[in-house]
Amino acid sequence: MKNISQYVGKYIIKWLVVATLVGIGGGFTAVALKMLIKFVGNLSSYVHIGLAPLIGGILVTFIYFWDKLASGFGTDHYVCEVNESVGYLKTKTLFSKLIATSITLGFQGSGGVEGPILVIGGSMGKMVSKIPVINKHFTNEDIRILTICGAAGAIGAIFRSPLGGGIFVVEVLYRSSLHYEDLFPAMLSSTMGFVTYSMISDSTPLFIIPNYLPDVYNIPLFILTGIVAGIASLLFMRVFSWTQRFFDKLSYKKIHPILGGAMTGLILLVLPQVGGTGDHIIQQMIDKNFSIIFLILLFLGKILATSFTVASGGSAGLVIPALFIGAISGNGISTLVANGNLGLSSSLVISGMSASFASIANVPIAAAIMLIEMAGLRLGVPATLGSIVGYAIGHSQIIYGINCPEHLQFEKMKKWRNFDINDESH
Repeated sequence: MKNISQYVGKYIIKWLVVATLVGIGGGFTAVALKMLIKFVGNLSSYVHIGLAPLIGGILVTFIYFWDKLASGFGTDHYVCEVNESVGYLKTKTLFSKLIATSITLGFQGSGGVEGPILVIGGSMGKMVSKIPVINKHFTNEDIRILTICGAAGAIGAIFRSPLGGGIFVVEVLYRSSLHYEDLFPAMLSSTMGFVTYSMISDSTPLFIIPNYLPDVYNIPLFILTGIVAGIASLLFMRVFSWTQRFFDKLSYKKIHPILGGAMTGLILLVLPQVGGTGDHIIQQMIDKNFSIIFLILLFLGKILATSFTVASGGSAGLVIPALFIGAISGNGISTLVANGNLGLSSSLVISGMSASFASIANVPIAAAIMLIEMAGLRLGVPATLGSIVGYAIGHSQIIYGINCPEHLQFEKMKKWRNFDINDESH
């Protein structure tokens, strides 16, 4: 009993204190990112919409000459660092990623914040681990968990998802398991990050949903929406992969964001709605139905704009574009069958968002929980069903973790994605 009490006491002191402090730091980084994106966005409003992504690409190129790790969606850097400690997350990268993401999204590059905030929060956690009084008493495994805690605090804050944020940063690391030694400190940090963010910025859910209780007769529609969103997500991942290979074949990689920004700008001339994170467009798709033709154009435009922005090296994530694509799928089904029922329409949109999130990121549990926290508990049924269906469709596709150093690729496939080392087909 004495040994148990000593262990519990040390565990509580270590993680209740340190994970809380790191989570608070993650909340501050989320606030900083939100404020910087808004500030840069206000500046970019004086620039023609077709030129804004190009200017953003030029500016972030200068940052990449200082720190090349600030480019791209960043989730791979987080995954590699936590699993292999390869030195991706540094103090310098915290600031370079923060600035590069603010410029990319503020100047209307198409993308989200999840990948960059994983790097920013994880870098902050890594920085805390270097404090002598902490480093002295922390093992390498503790430092790895501290990196996860930093990312969790930032994710939980910026998505206003205190529970789902902690689950997401752990679930994205492994394909078929949740490690409890990672999960509990991450959930604590995510909660404290959300509390910090709420005190400084905004505590309301990310999306406002009409009052509605799902009807059992609408369950087939939720499943259908999940199928459509899952297939749409597969198309997005395929186009994104093609675009990555296109840019990989080009020389002078550090200036690719300029070309990607120019290509994104051309799309924004026709469809300005697909620029930036697109949160407000998602809210509009929750609130009302759009024509099928316009939704198809939005779908194609968002896929291309995000692929050009992120695959070229722009600093932005893929989760909010996934939510955007899922919202389009749900809104399309709603336009065909909802007959003006706003509650049903919003439920279909949530189901589609959850499906695309789970399909693209391979995080079915986090997707369902985060959508419930973003939209409200009453939409737990469509969020859960969408997540299950979307994951079933997209789980064979891997978009995170494939850009780590080549010498880690086989170990990554074996360890992170649970392939059998003796199976030569892999």
